[in-house]
This record gives sequence, structure tokens and C-alpha cells, in this order.
Amino acid sequence: MIWLKRTLGYLLIIFSTVVAVALLTGHGYLYKGIKEVWLRGWSSGNIDDLKYAYDTRVLPATDPVPWPEDLGQTELPEFLEKWMDEELTASYLVIHKDTVIFEKYWRGHGVETLSNSFSMAKTVVAIAVGKAVDDGLIDVKAPLSDYIPRFKDGLGSTITVEHVLQMRTCIPFGESYSDPFGFPARAYYGVDIESLMEPYRPIAESGTEFEYQSGNTILLAELHSAVQDLNLTDYVAKNIWAPMHAEYDAEWGLDAVDGLERSFAQFYSTTRDFARFGKLLLDGGLVDSTRILSEQFVKDMITPIADHELGVNIPFYGYQIWMGQTDSGIDFSFLRGHRGQYVIAIPEKDIIAVRTGYQRDMHLLRNLSIDTYIYIEAALDIAEQRE
Repeated sequence: MIWLKRTLGYLLIIFSTVVAVALLTGHGYLYKGIKEVWLRGWSSGNIDDLKYAYDTRVLPATDPVPWPEDLGQTELPEFLEKWMDEELTASYLVIHKDTVIFEKYWRGHGVETLSNSFSMAKTVVAIAVGKAVDDGLIDVKAPLSDYIPRFKDGLGSTITVEHVLQMRTCIPFGESYSDPFGFPARAYYGVDIESLMEPYRPIAESGTEFEYQSGNTILLAELHSAVQDLNLTDYVAKNIWAPMHAEYDAEWGLDAVDGLERSFAQFYSTTRDFARFGKLLLDGGLVDSTRILSEQFVKDMITPIADHELGVNIPFYGYQIWMGQTDSGIDFSFLRGHRGQYVIAIPEKDIIAVRTGYQRDMHLLRNLSIDTYIYIEAALDIAEQRE
């Protein structure tokens, strides 16, 4: 008993010392990360962390329209259902011709569960920027410094808005999810994203390299804030969420009470409402007869990066969105989030597939996570069953 008390005492002293050092050295966010991640047995954030947010803003579902349903006519093969379970899937949804034809939940999740989008939020930010482009507030070919003056000097002056959309700023933010001192951890758990962003500048001519980094999405959110008066949540709620007929309220995590959105992640929604972004892509920016986004911007979003002047060709990425082809040549584009959050749009087949879960297969095929293709093939098979 004495040994146990001493051990617990030592552990308490060590923990208190670590927290104190973290606070004194500007790494106070580490305590939040430890509580949310390591003490729960994970190595990085997960989809059920809404309860830990400092604060959120709500996107109200002010004009909800439920998806039509035709359930019970299709099923997953037993081996595939077992595999999805082993991959820690939380939900899998297939929509064919605007009708929900398959839906399954695991691990206590359900129709009304709000899950963390992680980097699927990046595409939401690009859509918000696209709306501002359509309204004449932003020119994608213009220098970023036209909107954010701190980039007017040096290599910063070479950054265009399109470079930011395409992850080509050459700013060395870093994107390691396992480094507790790296940019993603500071942005995800810290309390002042604005100050975090201020010192970052490009280290090479912008546009010359592609590097996927969350800092670019935060720049887009800052750009968006510079050209209109609404915060990001309210803008998306008014111009995108409500017009898409979202059925449930969503929430966006903030870096402090009434702070800035963590624009690169922490968009919390139901699986069914995540699917509405896929429908927006399938329908070229239209919802029913209402145009939310111009057909041209949607086309630009899902066009692979091909800068012949600078010799940069990235066939799997566009404006904050991923894309590819199946083995049989079927094109698809998709929102992707850490831990395997996917909203996949397959225009040729009029299919939307949504997967949320607690882990992602990191093996790659044609530059995309290999499990992406498995979820697509499952959706194609399910739609074929319905036919």
C-alpha cells in the first residue's frame, strides 16, 4: 500500500511538472492534447471529440429536407461488413439517384450522431471561398497580398489565391499528426490560431511545389474573413448549409470561447448531412433549382492541378479536394479527413458514398488511400443490387 501511494505521488509530481513546463514554454495546449488523445488511448485526435471543444458555433438547419429512402433492398457482403468493422468504421452510407439505399452504423453511432469531419472541412472552406469568388469578392488569380497585406514582400508576393487553394504556397507549416510540438497540434489544440499563423512565409517561389498542409486552409479562412463581414460558420450556415437543406444542426470547433474556427477540421455533422456536399458536387453547384455555387467554380475545384509553366502536375488534387479513377476508369472526387472520413461523389453512376470512422488505411494506390477504392466498389455494388 505504501509503495502504491509513493508511485501515485511520483506520477502526480511528474505530470504536474510536465504541465507546468508546457505552460511556461508556450506549449500549454499539450495538456489539452494529452487529455483528449493519449489518456483515451489514441495517438491523435478522433471523431468523437466534440465534447472537448473550447467552444463551437452552430450551423442551424433552418430549411431541413430529409433524404428519400429505399432501404432494405441491398446489403454488404459478410466479408466486407466484417472488414469495415475491423477498420473501426462508425458509419457507411450510400445514396443513389438522390435516395438513401444503404445505411449502417457501428460503435454507438447513429443517424443523429455528430462526427468530426477532420480535413473534409477543407473542402467546405473551398466552397465558401468559391461562393465569395462567384460574388466578385475574390479573384483566384490575384496575389494573396491583395487580401492579406503581410504577404506583399519577398517570396510572399508570389503567392496567388489559387496557389493556396491548391496547396502550393511553399510555406513550411508542416503536417505531422504525431508531433506534439508541430503546427497541426498547435492549430488543433491551441488557443490563438491568428498569432500562430502570423510568422509563416514561403521558403521558395509559390506554385512550384505541392504540399498538403492544413495551414493553407487556415489562410483561405483568413482570406475569406478579409472580404466580407460574417464569421466562417455564419457564412457557411447562411449560404451553404441552409440552402443544401441540411436536416440537422452542425457545429464548428473554435480555438477559444467566441474565437476563430479551426477551419481545417472540427466541422461536426451527421453522416447524412455530410452527404449533401457530395450532392453539391454531383449537381454542379445546384440544389434543386437554387444555385449555391457556380458550375464553373465546381469544375475548377475538381480539375486536377496542371501548371505547365511551372511544371507542376498533380492528378489527384484540385481546390482542397481529392480525385481519382477506379480500375475500370470511373472518375470520382471526394472530401477526405484524418481517420478515414470520406464523402465520395461518383458522377457517372449518380452515387454518393459517405464513410466515417476511427482509423484510415494508410497504404496508397495511385496516391490515394487504398481503402477509398474499397468504399467506392462497395457503393457501386450496392447500387447495382438496387438496379
